[in-house]
Amino acid sequence: MRLFQPVPKAVDTMHLRDFNDSDADYRALVELENQTWPDTPTTVEAQREMVAARPDIRWDQRVCEIDGSVAGLGSCGAAFWLGEPGAFHVYVVVNHAHRRQGIGSHIFRDLLKRMPPADMQTLNSGCREDQIGGLKFLQAHGFVETGRDADAELDLAEFDIVRLAETCKDPSPARFRPLAPLTEDCPDWMERFRDLAYRIQAEAVAPEILEKPSAQQFAEEHLNARDFNPYLCWIARDGTDWIGLTELRSMADDDTAVEAFRTGVDPARRGRGVATALKLHAFASAKAQGYAKVVAHGDPDSSIGHIHRRLGFQFQPAWIGMQKPLQPPNP
Repeated sequence: MRLFQPVPKAVDTMHLRDFNDSDADYRALVELENQTWPDTPTTVEAQREMVAARPDIRWDQRVCEIDGSVAGLGSCGAAFWLGEPGAFHVYVVVNHAHRRQGIGSHIFRDLLKRMPPADMQTLNSGCREDQIGGLKFLQAHGFVETGRDADAELDLAEFDIVRLAETCKDPSPARFRPLAPLTEDCPDWMERFRDLAYRIQAEAVAPEILEKPSAQQFAEEHLNARDFNPYLCWIARDGTDWIGLTELRSMADDDTAVEAFRTGVDPARRGRGVATALKLHAFASAKAQGYAKVVAHGDPDSSIGHIHRRLGFQFQPAWIGMQKPLQPPNP
């Protein structure tokens, strides 16, 4: 006869609470962020600055503790940076030692229960493509991909316009010049440049309607911008028509680099290698001016992304934007 029953192993106690403004919670947040994103480390000071800069919106943050230690955190609130009515964003991060235990799902469900369903029209999130576990988590909770964005860099020391031009399409009859000499040779250059830039931008934001800026507004916001360089803005022309442009802009935080700012070609002239030729000329100009690299941001699978790959850009893992379809609230 057994005189006692074996004592079962104690089960970890999971507890959810609000994130508070204590140094301890901020240190826990930073530890989790740096564990998840070691190549972009953050600090308590940086996190506090982000909170201070956030507008006055609904923003819930929850902490999951197991036996008194922070195992995961999550946030959900209005995605003000998207500029879309009813757009919300959710983010969950779990300590590596506590993953695959349902903690992330527990935080996620708790955050959604706290959100006002009548105010939420879209629920957004995202993950970097090399974070396989994070992508599977979002997919398991009903999120679908909406787009990709990646940083890329071109080392101009390795850039050889002659070699690359031999592998690209002949863009004839298009001709290419930087904007700077065109301002002297073309009396109506301002109107032509403004019209071309507007057409390219209007197509980029369609179906949203874009109002064409006045000449004064265009000059103030574009030509007089501190980072605008007319020698790094190249124009493609076909006869008297201005058919395409590309711009490189200087960077405030890195004087060795320029940024691929904008590229566009009239639809009727696409597929002839005009955009690639524009970039070849602009990159060669940047190299001649002493810049060491060109940085770019955008969808690596877009037509411009494919051009950048052919020209030698090295891409970082892409950030994948995701969205969860929501059921409309009951009337």
